[in-house]
Amino acid sequence: MVGFGVRRSIRDGVVVLMAAGALLVGATVAFGQMELAVITGTVTDEAGAPLEGVSFRLIDLERGSETVFQSGKDGRFYRRGLKAIEYEFVVEKPGYQPIRNKLKLSAGVDKRFNFKLVKSAPPGAEEFTKGVAAFNAGDNQAAVAAFEQAVKKAPEAPEVHVNLALAYMRVSRPNDAIAELEKASAMAPSEPRFLFQLGGGYVDAKQYIKAIAAFETGLKLQPNLTDPLAFEATITLGAVYFASGQMDQSVARFTAALAAKPDSAAAKLGLGKCAASKGDIDEALQYFQQVIASAPGTSEAAEAEAFVKALRKT
Repeated sequence: MVGFGVRRSIRDGVVVLMAAGALLVGATVAFGQMELAVITGTVTDEAGAPLEGVSFRLIDLERGSETVFQSGKDGRFYRRGLKAIEYEFVVEKPGYQPIRNKLKLSAGVDKRFNFKLVKSAPPGAEEFTKGVAAFNAGDNQAAVAAFEQAVKKAPEAPEVHVNLALAYMRVSRPNDAIAELEKASAMAPSEPRFLFQLGGGYVDAKQYIKAIAAFETGLKLQPNLTDPLAFEATITLGAVYFASGQMDQSVARFTAALAAKPDSAAAKLGLGKCAASKGDIDEALQYFQQVIASAPGTSEAAEAEAFVKALRKT
């Protein structure tokens, strides 16, 4: 809560209402010949854009009555004819942190304010932040506990379910991970990245038919392989097709990946495996040797070298 304090300037005799923090950024006064007070000013968001429909409530602390008004499209507000008394002053808008404090108005004085409202943290945000910190620190059990609490507070947020699933994977709870990924995908069926995550979960559980369905659906939504997630999903899908014995589909996916990224060692390695599986040894050796030459020191190069040795012995 932002606190108000009063500072009196001896030099000019003006009383200025100050704000602690960034929400109330300024105040000026003007003197008139009125017996009642006026409050006016503007209200914006953190980026400085005007906020419409911000409610201002002035609560008479003695009588309990309220005076309520709102900001317009330009973020400006104005209210005249206010009693020169002390009020509880509340500035609020759904989705933003409210400002609440006491304000004393003086007769014949126009109070001018420039308010800045900060968006409220969504439910579960604190627990989610703790989960991310624990996950990055390698404290997987703490990450699971924090994300589980975040899910309880924000059950309709698919991102929270995805992060809980990743934490479950780290503590060897694949079925729980898949359940959370399925929930996230159901909440956001048009979001390909959730489907790619779900496909990966199915791969870990060796549920290849479901993995293929998830990846294929995700790639229909995001077919552009310049997208890193779509590219990785294509490589993984090619590997899943290979593992399930569907060579033509595997070749098609690895070929698409290589067309999108001609230097991809993973795509060349996959095509080499497919060629070897079909008995085209010369083609397989060409792909494997390209991997070894273009990606030395990588896991793909090591696997390609093992295939070359095996094929040459054969």
